[in-house]
Amino acid sequence: MIGKRIAILIPCYNASATIGATLKSVEVSIEKLGFPVPVFIYDDCSKDDSIAVARNSWKNQDTLFIEKNDENSGERKTVNRAFEFFYQKYNWVFIIHADDIVKPDWLLEIYAQIGKVDDKEYFTIWSSFDSLDDKTGNITTGDNIGNIHARERTEAEKKHYLIKFYSNWHLSGAALNVSLFQSLGGFDPSMPQFGDTDFFVRGLLKGYRDLYLSRTLTYYRIISGSVSSTSARTNRDIEEVKYIAKKFQYLMKKKELKMLYRNLAFLSFKRSWQWFRKANMKNFFFCFGSTWRSYINSL
Repeated sequence: MIGKRIAILIPCYNASATIGATLKSVEVSIEKLGFPVPVFIYDDCSKDDSIAVARNSWKNQDTLFIEKNDENSGERKTVNRAFEFFYQKYNWVFIIHADDIVKPDWLLEIYAQIGKVDDKEYFTIWSSFDSLDDKTGNITTGDNIGNIHARERTEAEKKHYLIKFYSNWHLSGAALNVSLFQSLGGFDPSMPQFGDTDFFVRGLLKGYRDLYLSRTLTYYRIISGSVSSTSARTNRDIEEVKYIAKKFQYLMKKKELKMLYRNLAFLSFKRSWQWFRKANMKNFFFCFGSTWRSYINSL
């Protein structure tokens, strides 16, 4: 053991169909690590029997802890609440979503890196993942070269994630430094879609470092009803990009901000065409208006 206290967090909402497989995979990963690790399920007022399935899926009930929100709060607030509890109790917390699956080496490989990094410097350790289509069972493999990357990121690279809206960093499967998570103020609760990008960039801008393992240590399940699919159906992603533009415009040059709006115009135009083909005129006009306003801002 390396002397750093760790725990596992599983945010959960209506995951009765998947959380059993998630927990079974976590159990295997803990066994391979070689010592007990507490597992915390934070349930966001699930309406199904997620909790019952979770309890029935776990062998050692002494290491399973279940907390339930008083009201449905969303994943971001739920994770923030969990980290308030973790603060000064654990050094690092591993996160896996209740619809994803970890591979046997997940804990072992990332824990080994936790033992090597300075806790005042690194705010996250993360890896690649394979995508698992829940309907077909098809797997799309990720980056599995095996290298370990720890380097200084340029200011241009940090802002690149904002301009493109996406970062490669993925919360599910990552380990987070509890103390530095708190220093960053946790996740922005208003961003269910791009909250990962927002948090990752804020960490980099603060001067913290990340360590990336080019190993596919988890399976990311692609399912209907996910945050991404819901976001696309409700145009939530478009609203969040507008929020990103306002939130970070203070650090962007005029050329960079114009590029962000150009990307937003492209996203809005594609979405407006999709809504037009579906004859959903309310959403069409919303996205078309966003296309036009974003285009003007990009000039």
